[in-house]
Amino acid sequence: MGLGFLVPLFLAGLAALAIPVFIHLRHREWERPHRFPSLMFLRRIPIRTARRRRITDWLLLLLRAAVVALLVLAFARPFFRQNAAAIAAARARAVVVLLDRSLSMGHREVWPRALDSAAAVVRSLGPNDRVAVVRFDEQTELAQALTTDHATALAVISATVPTSRGTRYAAGLRAARQALIGAGDPGEIVVVTDLQRSGLAGLAGVDLPAGTLVRTASVAAQDRGNLSVLGADVQRLPSAARSELLVTARVRARDLPGARKARILLTVDGRAAGTKEASVPVDGVVTVSFDPIPLSSGRARAVVSLEPDALAADDTLRLVIPAEAGLRVLMAGARGSSGDDMLFAERALGIGRDPRFTVERRQVIDPAALRGASVVLWFDASPPETVLAPWVREGGGLIIVAGARLGEGNSLLPGTSGGMVERLGDGGGSFGEVSVDHPIFSLFKEGGTAVLGAARFLRYPRIAPGEGSQVLARFDDGAPLLLEKSVGEGRVLLVAAPLDNLMGDFPLQPAFLPFMRRLAIYAAGHRVSPLWRTTGETGIVPGGVREPVISTPGGELVRPASDSAPCTVILEEAGFYQTYENRAAGEPIEVVAVNPPSAESDLTPADPRELLIGVRQSDSTSAIPRERLAAAEEESRQGIWRLLLGAVLVLLVLEALVANRGWRGAAAAVLPAPPERKSP
Repeated sequence: MGLGFLVPLFLAGLAALAIPVFIHLRHREWERPHRFPSLMFLRRIPIRTARRRRITDWLLLLLRAAVVALLVLAFARPFFRQNAAAIAAARARAVVVLLDRSLSMGHREVWPRALDSAAAVVRSLGPNDRVAVVRFDEQTELAQALTTDHATALAVISATVPTSRGTRYAAGLRAARQALIGAGDPGEIVVVTDLQRSGLAGLAGVDLPAGTLVRTASVAAQDRGNLSVLGADVQRLPSAARSELLVTARVRARDLPGARKARILLTVDGRAAGTKEASVPVDGVVTVSFDPIPLSSGRARAVVSLEPDALAADDTLRLVIPAEAGLRVLMAGARGSSGDDMLFAERALGIGRDPRFTVERRQVIDPAALRGASVVLWFDASPPETVLAPWVREGGGLIIVAGARLGEGNSLLPGTSGGMVERLGDGGGSFGEVSVDHPIFSLFKEGGTAVLGAARFLRYPRIAPGEGSQVLARFDDGAPLLLEKSVGEGRVLLVAAPLDNLMGDFPLQPAFLPFMRRLAIYAAGHRVSPLWRTTGETGIVPGGVREPVISTPGGELVRPASDSAPCTVILEEAGFYQTYENRAAGEPIEVVAVNPPSAESDLTPADPRELLIGVRQSDSTSAIPRERLAAAEEESRQGIWRLLLGAVLVLLVLEALVANRGWRGAAAAVLPAPPERKSP
């Protein structure tokens, strides 16, 4: 136990003790004059007052100095410091153990240390202290509310396991704040984490109760070397009998002690499909291509895996290869249209797979022909509105290749023709302004517009955009080249660029094939399913499933509410989610592969101080250091300053008595020596 001061700066006021001494040394005493009837018979003797060179009124000086000293000590707010045991016994605390359970915490070195650190925090608490346990990753869970039952908190901690999700410290701190609201006792948050840098986003604006202490128990791995499967690409190759699958995997190395060999395994539908060895650098990405494997046109599940290391959760990448899609395209035109106009478009759509286009030429388009069709490609003239309008409104895709006979007054048309433009004299027109963010042109975004610009158009119709249409591309003279219009659930696209080699050379350019495929895919509304999703995302149950049953990677069955659209489920685990109708039996309707976020593979820890950047407290006490807050608590329980002020009052009374009742020393008069008498 020792003496402390809450405001030690006031101790500088002890210098005021010199004031009473100075006053005593500078003070002069004067003799009091007395009236006397006559001085004519007395000899005049001058009296001089000696300057005081020493202190004679010690009692008065000490009283005044004591008053000054006690006032200074009172304003410095003294208190007796207690030892840790006494403080723990006198002060109950509310402590929240904020336990990080994100994927990176599953490191072989990290998780045992995390459990030990969290348990050590609970065991260090006093019997009256309350503790809560909050588990967090991208989401939070109040596993144990504030309680004095420390054994229960220890059991909750020991039962915690790492998840496959990412890290969000902001969510964890907000959950800890909720656990501390209304606690009454001084609040403290202990974050047990590996300080994953990817989880720092969103901390600005987090508000904690005033005076809350936030401590970090860092359990980051000493050896941060890690290998992970970063991603994979899949391509179907055409084959005589059935398609072949080409899988390319990307392996990421971080902070390895040295370059080494890595063995990568590919599994398709539960069977080993290939093995590759690659030289992995200390830090970088390695791409590995497996040998093509035969695969049916149906859906397949694939897994790319590494030999497990200290963080095994990111050594596996799961993906679902969707069934080979087939889109039926009908080609037709007005009577008298040349079949050569359709030749290049037909051949362009017939090349390539995923999706695979089945192209049919038709003389007549009727409702029977439209059944099962995804896209109608209509050449030269206005399409039959009565037949195609209902089909488009239900979700069909219509592509109109404008020609000289494009009419007016058709509600399906995104625009009307204003005559033909002849560009024979200036070498032909070309692509001008293009909406590169549109799905049709997104492929040309990174420098690909130069490929589009190589095409030349000698003759094309000048189109006036209609109401509700959007211009997606223009010729170099500003005339619309491609227009889009939504009709019900479907869409209509009007192409003013000629698609034959008579009025231009576009079909002979490299950009023609990807342009035609993107045009047909967009018109059909075809969406390419992603190979995998990331934990924490929301999965949408396929439409039309009335009573969905979802099997999770952990084997649980979930029945999401199907009374609202769309029906969704949060993808919380890494693995394969399977959707069934009514009961989990037979072939699933949909399979979704889910992988953890790639940022969790980076084990480089952040500075603990970054955890509180942007975090604020609810009032001005947030600017007071925690040590000073603790000292203020101890001082407020003792109140020594009140005793000191009482002593000052007593001393002031004594000083007044001493100063006014004559208990003081007097200055001695200095008399001149009498003159010596001379002897006669």
